[in-house]
Amino acid sequence: MVTAAGARREGALPSASRRALLVGGGVAAAAATAVAAASRPAEAAVQVGDESTLSPWGARPKGPPEPLPRGVDLPAAPRTYTEVSSYHAHVYFNEDTAYRAAQLRDWVIHRFKVELGEWNEGPRGPHTTPSFYFGFANDQVPTVIPWLMLNHLGLKILIHPNTDDPYADHLINALWIGETQPVNAFRMARSAKASGGDIERIYPNTLPTVPLET
Repeated sequence: MVTAAGARREGALPSASRRALLVGGGVAAAAATAVAAASRPAEAAVQVGDESTLSPWGARPKGPPEPLPRGVDLPAAPRTYTEVSSYHAHVYFNEDTAYRAAQLRDWVIHRFKVELGEWNEGPRGPHTTPSFYFGFANDQVPTVIPWLMLNHLGLKILIHPNTDDPYADHLINALWIGETQPVNAFRMARSAKASGGDIERIYPNTLPTVPLET
């Protein structure tokens, strides 16, 4: 155990004069800090939109949002989901991924009641690469879409609704699983009925033989 006397002898404790010097220096430093703080100008309040609110990705708007440009109209109410009569899933492949598409097609055939389309080894309609499709009903959406998300095998899949607007169905209102690719649907009708056609419907031609994995 080191006594106070021993500590003084070993230099562990400062002398009385050194303690006074240290205390005095600390008081002086505190006073200098207070003077410097008082001499700084008061910080201005941060204003939303000024440079102090910039994010790493760029500036925020300097003012309120601008009004909608003239000539741009918004619908008075949203469209109803009941306009969708069914869905199509188009699976795209090439010569290197055809075996994966064949595997996925076989899985679909044995697990879902769907309308299975032809195996196209070249472009067909608006689809610019080899593909196959299957159509499924509205009540299958909660099952088919999550299943495809987990089992697409790295393939590109276009999922679109079937409504009276085939153009928008393929180009605007579609979903993609995996990577996207061009779809040449720019000449499709904006209204199937107005063009003398009807809304696409599906006619299932498969029967499940394997219980869906859960």
